[in-house]
Amino acid sequence: MRSTPRRRLPAIATILLGTVLGQGLVVAISPLLTRLYTPADFGTLAVVTAVASILGAGATLGTDRALVVAHDTATARALVVLGLLSTLTVGAGTTWASWVLRHDAARWFAAPALAELWWVVSVTVVAVGAQRIASAVLARQQRHGSIAVRNACQGVGQSVWNLTMAVAGPIGLVGGLAVGRIAALLGMVRFRRGDAARTTPRTLSAAARDHRRFLLITPWSSMLNVVGQQAPSLLIAALHGSVAAGFVALTMRVLGAPVGMVADATAQYAAGAFGLGIRSADPVRGLLVRLVVRLALAGAVAALVVVLLGPAVFSTVFGPEWAVSGTYAQVLVPAFAIQVAVSPVTQLLSMLQRQGAQLVWDGARLALSASAVLVPSLLGAPMPVVLVSLASAMAISYAAVLLLVLRAARIHDRTAHAALDNRSVKCDM
Repeated sequence: MRSTPRRRLPAIATILLGTVLGQGLVVAISPLLTRLYTPADFGTLAVVTAVASILGAGATLGTDRALVVAHDTATARALVVLGLLSTLTVGAGTTWASWVLRHDAARWFAAPALAELWWVVSVTVVAVGAQRIASAVLARQQRHGSIAVRNACQGVGQSVWNLTMAVAGPIGLVGGLAVGRIAALLGMVRFRRGDAARTTPRTLSAAARDHRRFLLITPWSSMLNVVGQQAPSLLIAALHGSVAAGFVALTMRVLGAPVGMVADATAQYAAGAFGLGIRSADPVRGLLVRLVVRLALAGAVAALVVVLLGPAVFSTVFGPEWAVSGTYAQVLVPAFAIQVAVSPVTQLLSMLQRQGAQLVWDGARLALSASAVLVPSLLGAPMPVVLVSLASAMAISYAAVLLLVLRAARIHDRTAHAALDNRSVKCDM
């Protein structure tokens, strides 16, 4: 008898399954966390998340983007080594800066716990940078099952730490970000004997030279990108205090978890698919449009549910004192719906050698989102008004980058079609 071949899940579904298992657990335990930790603890978490994410994004020197489109395995391996060395260097510098500024940072962000937990920032920076590099390797190899395992390990590791370490105070919440990423690394990294011996100073130098645009521009773009995401939380903490930041942080956590699940799964699938298309000089715009349309439809349905049920759900699930976070969710969810549709494909700009356009957009988005919080806050506007301003800035920013990505994809496809026509003509001669 012939055995029936096993049916495999589609790539995005495979990745999303692991993401749901991991990040779904993070969302599921949120009602417990709001009873184990204070709004001030969530405010401290928002600050650590913002700083570590910013530095972690730049620590890789853009090698996580470059290795996906590198044309040979030796170059990709050299880029991995460069990225890890850079990440460790940035981690060491962050350790020193965190120690020196620990008391100032606690005062700036009205988060006293930072004076004791200064070391968590540098640990998280290294974990974030290393995970970005390892994830890019899996995306290049299109190892969707391994990516799913990574996502599951991250969520489980973070959740277990949050719950079991609650008795230790704020470290139980703040340290979860680093612990989750370390667990993800342990779940996805595979060591192969003899790989390191093939990387020499000459290959490192050649890889750096051939991908210098990534190394020189992408780190700044990546950090600006994360700053644009995290600046609102930092400004809210600085201007409104850690309690107000805590309410906003819970809103961001609940809305960001499902958005992150879908966007992360799609982005990692898209990185592999786009990278293969670019290396093979194949068109990519069709895939880009399909992804954006499907994600936009899913985001619109989810946004409608939150607008209708937000405050009631937050009050019931998290406790009456957190009902205000539900109101904030109603304001922010349309912007999150646009983000989930666009953010997974923004990486295509740098992959298509449009690092300059990516850098300009990241800078513009930072200026717009920061102004959206800063101006109404200084004018004394209440938090709902500040969040309406922020949501509008987010929507405008993502609409603008989508236009840039579509234009870059169209130019790439035009070149790809021309190359294909030239090959056809040569074959016919």
